[in-house]
Amino acid sequence: MNRIASFAFALFALVPAAAAQTQVSWDTFAQVRLVRDGARFVPRFESTVQSLDGQRVKVQGFMLPLDQTGAQAHFVLSASPVAGCFFCMPGGPEAMIEIRAGSAAEFSYDPITITGKLELLTDDPMGMYYRLTEAVVQQ
Repeated sequence: MNRIASFAFALFALVPAAAAQTQVSWDTFAQVRLVRDGARFVPRFESTVQSLDGQRVKVQGFMLPLDQTGAQAHFVLSASPVAGCFFCMPGGPEAMIEIRAGSAAEFSYDPITITGKLELLTDDPMGMYYRLTEAVVQQ
């Protein structure tokens, strides 16, 4: 039994830390506020959110496509489903994440789960606060 436990521990130690994923709720992403920085406003992330910067995370949400193809490799993940009108966004920047996936995922109105490396954005020209790179849509 001791050898099995030692083997399991050694095997676990070989798994890269990057493979670990933290499930992040939209309540956590909402822990941000705008603060004045000279003549502009910038997001200020709470320490809970700051600790996730650069980490692999898992999040569930709704796909908002950025183009009209059926499969999307670059899209926005939203905390809420697509709005009823084409110009109505379902929330503020704290409720959306830019997704850059390695391979395209088929559009769906159903919630999807995505894992990827989280980046906190403080000066994004589109006003986004979050981006997931190396993203993978869970099937």
